[in-house]
Amino acid sequence: MSRPLAAADCVVETAAGSGGAGLVLRFAPTCSQSEREARAVQATAILDALMKERRVELVGVIVQGDLNLDRLPVRGTVSGERTVPEGLEEARGRELRHIRETLIIRDSIVRGAVRHGLSEGALLFAQPIDLRGTTFDEEVDFSRSIFQEAVRLSGATFQKEAYFVQGSFMKGLDCRETKFGPRTRFHRSIFRGPVDCAGALFDGMAELLEVAFEQPAVFERARFGSGTGFSGSRFARTANFEEAIFSRDSFFAFSVFEETVVFSGARFLGSADFSGAVFRKPDDLAKARFDVPPLFTNASRVSEESPTPDSGLSFGSYAVTAACLALAVALLVYAWKI
Repeated sequence: MSRPLAAADCVVETAAGSGGAGLVLRFAPTCSQSEREARAVQATAILDALMKERRVELVGVIVQGDLNLDRLPVRGTVSGERTVPEGLEEARGRELRHIRETLIIRDSIVRGAVRHGLSEGALLFAQPIDLRGTTFDEEVDFSRSIFQEAVRLSGATFQKEAYFVQGSFMKGLDCRETKFGPRTRFHRSIFRGPVDCAGALFDGMAELLEVAFEQPAVFERARFGSGTGFSGSRFARTANFEEAIFSRDSFFAFSVFEETVVFSGARFLGSADFSGAVFRKPDDLAKARFDVPPLFTNASRVSEESPTPDSGLSFGSYAVTAACLALAVALLVYAWKI
C-alpha cells in the first residue's frame, strides 16, 4: 500500500511502513520544481536500498549526488551455469555485484553521475530497469553489466557520456526517442532480445562496434549527429535504418547482415564505409541517399546493384539513367550496322 502526502496541488506517494517496503517516492505531475527540490533524494539512499536488496521506485524526483554502483558488495564471482549467460563465458571468474530488485527512476532528474566502472567486475541486474523520461545531468556508466530483464530508456536524456561497454541485454533494450549526449558506447555488447531505438538522437559519437544483435534491431528515424560506428557488428535478424539520418561519417565495415536490412529513405551526409561488409540477403541501399559515394571495397552483396550516387540523388535515378544510356548506345550501334 502507498501513503499520499499532499500539499495543495502536489501529491506525493510513499511506501506505507518502512524498511522492507523499499525506497518508494512518486511525485504527481502537478508538483512544482521547488516542491521536488525540497524532497530531493540522495544517491546514498538509493545505494543503501540496493545494498539491502530492496525495491527502488522513484517517479518525478530529483536525485542529488553520485550513485557509485561499484560500492555494492561483492556477492561472489561470475561462475556456474545459472549465473553466466550464454555468450558471456569471458566474464567467468570476475567479481560479481547484484541488484536483485527492480530499479525504477522515471520522469526524474539525476544531478550526479551514475557509475559502474570496474574493469575487473560485473554488475548483475536480476529485475527490470526502468529509466524512462529521466534526465541525467552527468556521466552514466553501466559498462560490464548483465541485464537479465528488459531495460527501458525511452524518452530519457543523457546530457553527458553514456557507457554500456560489454553489456549483456538478455531481454532487449527500449530506447525510443532517447536523447544521447556527446558520446555513447555499446562496444562489444550483446543483445539477446530486440533493440528498439526508433526516433533516438545520438547527438555525439555513437560507438556500436563489434555488437551482437541476436534479435531485430530498429533504428528507424534515428539521428546520428556525429561519427557513427557499427563496424564489426553482427545483425542476426532484421536491421531497420529506414529514414535514419547520418550527419557525419558512418562506418559499417566488416558488419554482417544475416537477414533483411532496410535503409529506405536513410540519408548519409558524410562518408559511408561498408568495406568488407557481408549482406546475406538483398539490400535496399538503392533507396538511400548519399551525399558522398559510399565505399563497398570487398563487400559481399547479394544485390547486383552497385550504387554510386552523387549530389543527393537517389540510386534509383542513376539506375534509370544508366539503362537509358545503354539503350541509346545499342540503338546507335544497330543503326550504324544497317
